[in-house]
Amino acid sequence: MANSSSWTREAWAEALPIYNQIISHPFIKELAAGTLATSVFDRYLAQDELYIGNYGRQMFELAELIDDPAAHEMFVEFAREGIEGEKMMHALLIDRFGIDTKVLPSPITADYNAHTQAALATGSKEIGLAAMLPCMWVYNEVGKYILSIASVDGNPYAEWIREYGNEAFTEGVNAVLQLADSYAAAASPETRKRMTEEYLAATRYEYYFWDYGYCGKDNR
Repeated sequence: MANSSSWTREAWAEALPIYNQIISHPFIKELAAGTLATSVFDRYLAQDELYIGNYGRQMFELAELIDDPAAHEMFVEFAREGIEGEKMMHALLIDRFGIDTKVLPSPITADYNAHTQAALATGSKEIGLAAMLPCMWVYNEVGKYILSIASVDGNPYAEWIREYGNEAFTEGVNAVLQLADSYAAAASPETRKRMTEEYLAATRYEYYFWDYGYCGKDNR
């Protein structure tokens, strides 16, 4: 979790009501219990496959905005390992459930990808990272939460649960949080405010993404 006096701590506190909506959503409760309808999971994972393909490309775009060589390499390595791990887990579940991934992006998926792309287009590593952060951080926190309450043995979604709640993923997220805090500490008040706005907007998209997976509707 974030440093007690950091930007990430402040951003998390502002977005906490949205996070609480996520972990109380029927999708999360049923996923943890292993009772989520496969048709719902199929719809969610087909959209996530589209989203992750684009997000992976955007992570490398973000890395190019990071001028410090050590931070650049750290982020590239986390991006590479994290995306590869997710793709392997996706492939296993796509095969298990026979999921058709040849689908069009939902309005939520398209708009979320557009939101992060617009943040990257500013050319600001601070703004780009803030917009990209919820996808890794919120997923990690949701994964850890689910792991703490889940019936994993015999759960058809066990691989998903283990992927986002595992220690290696958590360590990578923590390193990115430290990077975000270092950028925010050196940023102008205007940039720091924009970082928070981008982070909050992306966190809302996280909720909408789960909700669309469950309902198959855009409920914004």
